[in-house]
Amino acid sequence: MVIRWFIVIICLEVSCWVQCVQFVLGECPILYNEPCSTEMIKFILSTRSNNGTSLHQLDPFKVRLPENFDNQVPTKILIHGYGGLIIDKAIISIQKAYQELGYNVILVDWGPLAEVPCYTTAYLNTWHVGQCIAILAVSLIPFGVNPNFLHLVGFSLGAHIAGFTGSNLKNVLNVVPARITGLDPALPFFATLNNDWKLDSADAQFVDVVHTSAGSFGKIEALGHVDFYMNGGVLQPSCYQAPHPPICSHVMSGIYFAESITNGKSFVGLQCDNIASYLLGLCSGRTKAVMGEFVDKSIRGSFYVETSNTTPFALGYIYDNFITSV
Repeated sequence: MVIRWFIVIICLEVSCWVQCVQFVLGECPILYNEPCSTEMIKFILSTRSNNGTSLHQLDPFKVRLPENFDNQVPTKILIHGYGGLIIDKAIISIQKAYQELGYNVILVDWGPLAEVPCYTTAYLNTWHVGQCIAILAVSLIPFGVNPNFLHLVGFSLGAHIAGFTGSNLKNVLNVVPARITGLDPALPFFATLNNDWKLDSADAQFVDVVHTSAGSFGKIEALGHVDFYMNGGVLQPSCYQAPHPPICSHVMSGIYFAESITNGKSFVGLQCDNIASYLLGLCSGRTKAVMGEFVDKSIRGSFYVETSNTTPFALGYIYDNFITSV
């Protein structure tokens, strides 16, 4: 059902005690135990055409793909964060970068369920959106798009939605997506040790995470097979003079990732156990890895990446081992 005026009880389990906090919320929509609504959640497919890019809205229950859809081209599913596409410059930047490469891009627009100032209900809606994306993924199988080859990219709340999508696919088909990229996964309400309620490394064959506002809007702890902490992961140099540096830093996760798709230079990270060891120079000589679209999927651990404070942000040398990623 779609609930607009309601009271929500949130129970937090702390050791052996259960504490409940009651919230009285205004007109903020939440979907519970409902089939996917194409009004609340839209799936916009962009494909390469003779005239550039063509757009098509997909019904997750009755998928119809355009004639120019090429299932041999990588398919990327992009999921925005809180506030919707109007304010999510991170996902829009990535969409444009993938379109330049001619990839199939499915943009998940769940804006009506993520409106400002309804963060609490947006958080509660994330699981439902993940279920809907999983339904779409299953519906794409007859068209030659196997979930084993899907790459989901989610920003903020969208990162956790990508994780829930992977969990749903595992429960239904016993498969997980090939890859999930979590762009500064949201921290508020996701401070939990329960992996079922956040993105984690079990949600895909390979999970890479980019941290840019750790401790404010983004998660602090490592969540994936590999985690990249950009400029320490807390505050980004290009945001020092911004009106709201933490918000600016949060969005930079997507800006960096978008640049990694098309820019010849690389975001090179140094493996290190923690930021203190990195700042003290105790990790020099350890493994290096490239952050972004062309990450080496065999690497594991936490890496610290330095960037420029102006575009282009990548400081590394050209990465010669470019391979078509998923």
